[in-house]
Amino acid sequence: MTPARTASSRGTSGGSANDVLVSVDGHRIRLTNLEKVIYPETGTTKADVLRYYSEIADLMLPYVRDRAATRKRWVNGVGTAEHPGDMFFQKNLSDGTPTWVKRRAIEHSDHDNEYPLVNDRATLTWLAQIAALELHVPQWRFGRTGVRHNPDRLVLDLDPGDGTGLAECAEVAKYARELLQGMGLEPMPVTSGSKGIHLYAALDGSQTSDQVSAVAHELARILEADHPDLIVSDMKKTLRQGKVLVDWSQNNGSKTTVAPYSLRGRSHPMVAAPRTWRELASPSLAQLDFTEVLARVKRRGDPLAVITSSAGGEVSVESVSGASGSGSSGSSGSSRASSPETSEPDRLHTYRSKRDQAKTPEPVPDARPAPGGGNSFVIQKHNASRLHYDFRLEHDGVLVSWALPKGTPTETKVNHLAVQTEDHPLEYGSFEGTIPKGEYGEAWSRSGMKAPTTSRSGGMVKRSLRHCTARRRADSAAIVSSPSSTPVRAAVRRRPRTGSST
Repeated sequence: MTPARTASSRGTSGGSANDVLVSVDGHRIRLTNLEKVIYPETGTTKADVLRYYSEIADLMLPYVRDRAATRKRWVNGVGTAEHPGDMFFQKNLSDGTPTWVKRRAIEHSDHDNEYPLVNDRATLTWLAQIAALELHVPQWRFGRTGVRHNPDRLVLDLDPGDGTGLAECAEVAKYARELLQGMGLEPMPVTSGSKGIHLYAALDGSQTSDQVSAVAHELARILEADHPDLIVSDMKKTLRQGKVLVDWSQNNGSKTTVAPYSLRGRSHPMVAAPRTWRELASPSLAQLDFTEVLARVKRRGDPLAVITSSAGGEVSVESVSGASGSGSSGSSGSSRASSPETSEPDRLHTYRSKRDQAKTPEPVPDARPAPGGGNSFVIQKHNASRLHYDFRLEHDGVLVSWALPKGTPTETKVNHLAVQTEDHPLEYGSFEGTIPKGEYGEAWSRSGMKAPTTSRSGGMVKRSLRHCTARRRADSAAIVSSPSSTPVRAAVRRRPRTGSST
């Protein structure tokens, strides 16, 4: 991807001698006070800020487009570390906003705010002109008609407490990556331009902000439980000394995160810079300023682009955001019928839509599942791109399924994270075989975390416990109800041995 061109000057028309009237993508913008120093410690001027946002626009816009942008403005500059400049948050658009700036309103408890959508270089230039150095956006977008989409990305903010720094954040990022990969998600890091690291993973938009936030919270708790001397998930400052906070809360639909490639209002013009995992492993890892970011994207492009390309492009969430029913996954775009008997989706609709019966040895029954009173279960080992286990519990004619990123517990007092996937047919309980590469269709379901793509490495699915029957008990799985009412997460314990052989 090539860098953006700078705005072209069209001469002046009144105002200060230093004012310039420019045309940016057909929109006229007056740039003023270009020589004003915005970052005193580095001598970075307003003209430098404008030039940065113009050149980075093509890379930055995909991460802010159609998202309500909250701005942090430093109209008189950021000041110095000893004497910081005045800053204020701005949510609602002011009366002087150009009419061509796209906008959407969000209803709050006692008022509405109208937010800009940073969808083009002209809007980004205008924001830089009014010293909106930092742009903060939510993890969800507006649809074409103004409908609020479900989030299309998950974010974890790794924030170092006193006594820790970027190196510790990188270590935590590595642990989080392993857990997210076990869930079928591929996170990418962004050094925040402040002190920590943001991790982004693409989602398919079939979960609500509350659902995504709940899973992110559980991930933070799991990381804290696994690494209690390094990680904390509680935001109380008294608990953060010498530890890295895994801030999961920015997945809340009402919260925002500084956008990738945004400048920061620090004493130096640092940037929220997308990085590679190889960079995070380097002992010389450091935050980057805007000159370093511009230089590296010319050489390397955008390492974060994978989360936009893997999200599957634009999805009309207007058609799925209100979906309900036990068989709905929230996915769109599949032309495959749910079953030959009726056009209404059944509980295996999502399962069928992810598989091509002509290419996979997995069972893909056409018949609708018949409700039944069976109580079998199975734990399967799956050697895909990353080894994981799947727990399946028979309920009402299907195998309600969970992925176990960290495997099955070995002690009855230990809980492991389980993330619900789509329902599987009963025939899957006895399935064992090799799934061709690219045909493994299991993705996280509406009640769990859905991966942004169904194209994954093939692997061997092996039964690790003999398919057997046992009573459905509270300590075997925290969730036994239908998918339409199940929570996002479930703590699965190993079932104590009974008379059945395992």
